[in-house]
Amino acid sequence: MPRTQIRHRWREVLCSLLAALAGLLLPAIAASAVELDPAVAARIDAVDAQGRSDPSGAILSVDALLKSETGSAARIALLTMRGTYQTNANQPDAALATAATLDALASQDAKASALIVRAHVVRMKGDLSRALELAEQARTTLAANGDSRQGFRLEMMRGALLLELGRQADALAAYQNALSLAERLNSKVRVFRALDSMATLFVDAGELDKAIEANRKATRYAQELAEAPLLAQSWDTSARVASLQQDRDAELKAAKAALGYARKAGEQERIETMLINLGDTYLKLGRYADALEVTNEAIRIARQISDPHGLIVALANAGQAQIRLGRLDEGRTNVEEALSTALKLESRAQYASLLAEYGEALEAAGDYKNAINAYHRERRASKALAESSRKNALLELDARYQSEKKQREIELLNRDNALKSAQLHNRTLQQRVWLLAAGLLTTGLLAVALLYRRVRDANQQLSESNRMLKVRSERDALTGLFNRRYFQEAMRTRSASGGFIGGLMLLDIDHFKRVNDTYGHAAGDVVITTVAQRLQDTMRETDLVVRWGGEEFLIAVGPMPAEQFDRLAERLLHAISRDPVPYGEQYLSVTISIGYASFPLAPGHLSLEWERGINQVDMALYIAKAQGRNRACGIREVMASNELELDEIERSFETAWRDGRVKLGLITGAPPG
Repeated sequence: MPRTQIRHRWREVLCSLLAALAGLLLPAIAASAVELDPAVAARIDAVDAQGRSDPSGAILSVDALLKSETGSAARIALLTMRGTYQTNANQPDAALATAATLDALASQDAKASALIVRAHVVRMKGDLSRALELAEQARTTLAANGDSRQGFRLEMMRGALLLELGRQADALAAYQNALSLAERLNSKVRVFRALDSMATLFVDAGELDKAIEANRKATRYAQELAEAPLLAQSWDTSARVASLQQDRDAELKAAKAALGYARKAGEQERIETMLINLGDTYLKLGRYADALEVTNEAIRIARQISDPHGLIVALANAGQAQIRLGRLDEGRTNVEEALSTALKLESRAQYASLLAEYGEALEAAGDYKNAINAYHRERRASKALAESSRKNALLELDARYQSEKKQREIELLNRDNALKSAQLHNRTLQQRVWLLAAGLLTTGLLAVALLYRRVRDANQQLSESNRMLKVRSERDALTGLFNRRYFQEAMRTRSASGGFIGGLMLLDIDHFKRVNDTYGHAAGDVVITTVAQRLQDTMRETDLVVRWGGEEFLIAVGPMPAEQFDRLAERLLHAISRDPVPYGEQYLSVTISIGYASFPLAPGHLSLEWERGINQVDMALYIAKAQGRNRACGIREVMASNELELDEIERSFETAWRDGRVKLGLITGAPPG
């Protein structure tokens, strides 16, 4: 039989099997179709609008509707809304009870909705990776032809989670799915929300043209609807776009308009948000008295409505304004309250970010002692956050790998089952028509060969995935340098026989936050990659150059004389600052600060583990920054004969330097080119 006829016969067999399978499944799929009565849908949408500004009141409205609505789809939608509003009203236990009620309904859509509610609760507690995992389970569970309102709610939540986790491309896909569902529902409010979220994403990504276009479309819908809350949100996003354009006048105008519409809407939480954003704009403009005035009002509202997250930002902004105005004690009190609240809420990323801004404000005000203390705290928080992020990223990558592997296994199993069914059919046909049986047997052998080849290809892909997973786990995605994980493994090998022997250098890009704030995160990425390349060009192939986290780099070298180590530090300062970094039509001046030391520590040859050594160069780095940046600070001698004496010195490193227990060498870099 010709090969084309064999393929055609095999396709006929598969088509008959698929047709039979479809005949069994279609009635069940049709039975799960969801059609909300238009009047019911209108009532649900009205409560949904209330829930965005008044979650506590919306819970009461949902409970009233649940007494009269008996339809399964309507009850699922209402219970999902109630669980979401309970989370927003800081009632996580009540929200989990609502999720249990949804589970008890024992339908596919109800189980998906229970997962949505649980994802909201987990997100509120700060575990974004787990929240996303629950949202993805909900997406898999939700019927393809289920309630589009539930689908929209889920895609918007997925988009927000993915954006917070830094997966911008995936977040954009989720928002685009939400936009399609909103258009299917012919809901202008939902179309606005999806477009506004996309505009915010483009702002964060530094995509100015796309941000302007999405904001323009969203604004058109807000103007058509003429609803104050939507206009407030639209103007707030316009302020972000203006900030990306570095147009401070337009940013201020938009922020004021957003606050005006928020006051018109009369929603306290929205007013609080717009006050905070306007205060942030005033801080950028250096109008610290104006910033303090609006931020104090935001603090009052945040305390009144019990919004701890808004209170953190408002207190931090007020504290920065007071510090800049010279009211140091008041400013420190407000910022410390903000930091304490962030710790209680386990907002570790926000905690580290606030400390960095706190240190800059104190440094600008001349309070160097407290600035150094803030920088030390930020460094510890950033290290803990980086370690946590690394673990979460690896877990997420492993979860994706396992999911893909499981999917491949399922596909192979399905193909194997289809093959077995075909073979069973062949045996029946053999008893009637020997010629057809021979053809089917040939077809079966062909299918086995095809499956064998696909299994082989799948194994090759699996091997390649394992190789890529190892590379990704050892390399920084942005710069291509080795990452913390690789460095830690390398150090365990180097230090296996005792303490670390060699030199360590910790480098930090000076005023990096200003680059992000002034030119955007895309410019920040260009600066980081350029610095990384210049470091690689300056160092030897045998030296270990690592991206330590954010704008920090770590270099490990072999033992070398102190004079040679000093010359290396000087070369690095010059290599980074010699030429400005081109970005578009701009040329950005970049300098670094360096802390470095040779181990064992002189003069007593005190042997330390590499982790303790990094702590030493970290303190030297902060001395370099405190002395004006664009400097290298090398530890010459530490008057400690054991680690207990070293502990005492580390507790007040700057004091130990002043009284001679630590001897440092300072190298000043040349002015940037």
